[in-house]
Amino acid sequence: MKRLSIAFILGGLIFLTSCSLKKEGLVIMTDNSYKASVFATNKAGFGSPDGLLWRNGKLYLADEGSDALEVWSKAGGLQRLADSRLGCLSPEDLVIDSHNNIFFTDDDAGGLWEFTAEGAPRLVAGKDKGLISTEGIALAPDGSILVGDGEQHEVFSVTRDGKVSVFLGKEYGITKPESMVFDEKGNLYIADNEDNVLYLLDPNHKLHRLIDRRDSFSPETIFYSKGSLYITDSKDGKLYVYNPSEELRTIAAFGGQLKNVQGVTVDDGGNIFLTVQSDLKHNVGNIIEISKENSDIAQR
Repeated sequence: MKRLSIAFILGGLIFLTSCSLKKEGLVIMTDNSYKASVFATNKAGFGSPDGLLWRNGKLYLADEGSDALEVWSKAGGLQRLADSRLGCLSPEDLVIDSHNNIFFTDDDAGGLWEFTAEGAPRLVAGKDKGLISTEGIALAPDGSILVGDGEQHEVFSVTRDGKVSVFLGKEYGITKPESMVFDEKGNLYIADNEDNVLYLLDPNHKLHRLIDRRDSFSPETIFYSKGSLYITDSKDGKLYVYNPSEELRTIAAFGGQLKNVQGVTVDDGGNIFLTVQSDLKHNVGNIIEISKENSDIAQR
């Protein structure tokens, strides 16, 4: 994936351009310790990805536009792991366990899907088990997989052998559990991008509203790394970072064809990667890197 050049127009304003982009995309950096660049475009072979995850020098993509689960590495380029031939239709979000098994959700096909460490794709549990439109996904401390369902307004627990049970029922009032992640203390963060609420479920199973219907805040995807929660907002085109000891802080704001920011992940060096669905209908997407100014990119 070739990193494209960028042009600094005014202080903090960056216009990202290439021959593959039909419109200008605007990134406004509000944190000067980071810089933005286009990490990859459709020329790399992906379509319009949603969820993404950095693991051991590779980027794993839930490519909603291409109906596929994919992985990219510098050495191997882009490889397709699973697609519509398996039955998945709109891969949404993904997690990888300690044994390198990949689990992902699908908001159109529903269900919980897996690409095993041995290279075998499979449906763990489908619509027949009550997983109708799956969104957020998280690995629970007990080894089960939590899956949010945006149509049923619930969070389910799924075992590795496909047994499904309700983890958070409708009585909790979460309308659309779009993204979920645990921290090292066992707290579960849940992003509801329909009611515009960031929740925290503590280890005692008590639900807290951390950020509740704040103006210009609609959490799309959340990712936890080293004490901080990174949050994308596709409605408002923003990237935030949240720390319980600090206020919600904006790292970058996006405009033009880069506004629809979706997935977010952080590599070992603290560099942030975002997916942008520039045109989901026509399968156009980009990956943006928000890198540390003092990072040595060449070493990755």
